[in-house]
Amino acid sequence: MSNHQKMTALRIVTIVFLFSLAGCTRSTQSVPFEVKPSSTPTSSPEAQITVIEPLATNTSTAEPTPTAGPTNKITDYAFVALLDYNNHTLDVQESIEYYNNTGQGLTEIQLVVPPNAKEDVFTLDEISLNNGQPLSDFSLEGIQLIIPLSEALDNNESCTISLKYQLTLKINDGILGYTAMQTNFSDWYPFVPPYDTEMGWLIHQPSEVGEYLMYDMANFELTLALANGDGLVVAGSTLVVPVEINIYKMIAQNSRGITFSVSDQYQVLSRQYGDFTVNAYVFPGDETAGWATVENTGKALLLFSTLFGQTYPHETLSVVESDFPDGMEYDGLYYLSDFYYKNYNGSNENYLSLLSVHETAHQWWFGLVGNDQANEPWLDEALATYSEYLYYEQYLPGLTDWWWQYRVETYNPSGRSDMTIYDQSDLRTYINSAYLQGAAFLHELRQTLGDEAFFANLQTYLATYQYQNARGDDFLGIMIPAATEDTSRILDKYFRE
Repeated sequence: MSNHQKMTALRIVTIVFLFSLAGCTRSTQSVPFEVKPSSTPTSSPEAQITVIEPLATNTSTAEPTPTAGPTNKITDYAFVALLDYNNHTLDVQESIEYYNNTGQGLTEIQLVVPPNAKEDVFTLDEISLNNGQPLSDFSLEGIQLIIPLSEALDNNESCTISLKYQLTLKINDGILGYTAMQTNFSDWYPFVPPYDTEMGWLIHQPSEVGEYLMYDMANFELTLALANGDGLVVAGSTLVVPVEINIYKMIAQNSRGITFSVSDQYQVLSRQYGDFTVNAYVFPGDETAGWATVENTGKALLLFSTLFGQTYPHETLSVVESDFPDGMEYDGLYYLSDFYYKNYNGSNENYLSLLSVHETAHQWWFGLVGNDQANEPWLDEALATYSEYLYYEQYLPGLTDWWWQYRVETYNPSGRSDMTIYDQSDLRTYINSAYLQGAAFLHELRQTLGDEAFFANLQTYLATYQYQNARGDDFLGIMIPAATEDTSRILDKYFRE
């Protein structure tokens, strides 16, 4: 299919969608004690989190409350996209209705273009403002797209940015790329990053270690057409609704992004847990491991909704087996490597089990509360890692010592927890500091504060900063409201300043 044919098809899809769905309504749809080198933490009876089915609250926590969503206007994204699965291209028309909530006037808007970090993947055809004539005076350098404004955009005003572009995916390229088994679209579109009144647009440069993107909450609507879609299954970070043959619609409200994966191999496993549905997309032969991820994910959703004081904010969570290493979280969806599925041993003593819990925890520590993952990766990764321990403490108390030895002590972690991704020499030192030292810090802090204060403060942190981006100082200011000799010693142990 030529570019002209594709864009013509894209326009046809847009017209068909507008007429066929006229009148449709929107649906809402990854503990402090002193770690001693010679021992592992043990669980004491008073430290256990008692759960009665269905999950009841711990005596140290309040009833979970539904998440209310942002109080200010947020940016709306709308996409009409045509996927040529066989030729690995995606043609996109994107509209961004950006609301200026910065508190000041803006003379330019900057976008982050993650796919442009990869050579020859992103081709920009056109940009226009407020449905006007295409712009020519923009600048695209690496992942930074600068759009000058002819008139300043005042605070609490909005403008519409329209883009047309094409993605040409590369083989074996992870979260944005394709293999013989699947095609993944994560961090695939230009978006408006958070804005800081002192630092400006928060755009970090790509790194070989860790994650560098920052996201604001927004609303998303995607209409996806498949040019050769027979036999294909679409896994999405929200409900995937068929509206015509090979045309699907996805709506994600109050989310940090929209992500999807397409394959002709997926076997779909689904189970309801309370108000949530867990959908697992697995490759043939991996169904047993797939059901294990479903169970771990569902139980974690129930536990964390109670323990953290805020319910999981979406109706569904998708777990996608991936043909690339490790795992990766997105709002409403996470990937786990097929390596963990192939090596699943039927027990809870393996990485498939603990990482499914880790990535589920990111729905709170990343999804609900965002942070600067480049400069303060410990803030979400430490909480997600320690959440694994909380899960084992709750459901599998006999394995807490195993978890600590297997997950933490094996690697003899060292270094300060608050190192940036750019301070890290390799992936191992990054994980050791942000994930493992971070978990040790939280455990030690928990032991010092006691369960009641620790979990109460954690719930306050979540309630205060949900749907926002928090900083390390925000977290520490709530978790440690009054410094003591013990808490000062802990901070000196794990942090540089």
